[in-house]
Amino acid sequence: MTDFVRPSLSQAEIERLVALLAAIRNPGALSLEAVDGLFCALIASPALVMPHEYLPVILGGALGDLAGVQEMMALLMRYWNAIAQDFEHETYHVGYRGEPAEDGVPGRAWARGYLRGIGLAREGWSRLLQDEREELVRRIPIAAGEVDPAWPQEPLTEEQSNAMWTDMLEGAARAYRYFKQDRLEHARAAAAHGSQHEPYARAGSKVGRNDPCPCGSGKKYKRCCGAPESGNRTVH
Repeated sequence: MTDFVRPSLSQAEIERLVALLAAIRNPGALSLEAVDGLFCALIASPALVMPHEYLPVILGGALGDLAGVQEMMALLMRYWNAIAQDFEHETYHVGYRGEPAEDGVPGRAWARGYLRGIGLAREGWSRLLQDEREELVRRIPIAAGEVDPAWPQEPLTEEQSNAMWTDMLEGAARAYRYFKQDRLEHARAAAAHGSQHEPYARAGSKVGRNDPCPCGSGKKYKRCCGAPESGNRTVH
């Protein structure tokens, strides 16, 4: 039996992805911290959201002629898969947290990215957010400033910031487990209807070279993100 290999990105690859995302000039384009939150919500989601639905959220609009797009897409695919593997095999995913925004709230970009993910698959989430047993998940809208835009009234201490961050990550892990049966039922229904489309990969599937590219471009994978120069032919 072979050892489990995690598709994590190296620190250099993380820094490269941060730079590629930062180079997008569209208003509203997401940072890697926000992308991390977005992916956490989408991977846990009870309903499938396709790449052509969430890529405009990441990019803040159309893809255009962005330099390094194949490299960025390949890194995003691997980043998605790494989060999915963390949720499946670890207690929770240790999210990426950048520098605090101007409002000084650590993790706020992640929380807002997570809520964007919920918004793309609203059906089913209300059941979780109204569940009184899932208090940790409800910390995410608080950190995003959606419950009280003036929160916090005073700057958070380092201890409070770390506690909020940990609570949000644990809440995201609970959401993944909460919707497990929903995702299984959705997968069965998709299989029954012959659907072959998955957003990157939930648990180790591969994209064939002649399959539609998971980025939603409409091209074959080998002609898009799977082209030789992308350095990433398959999704593990």
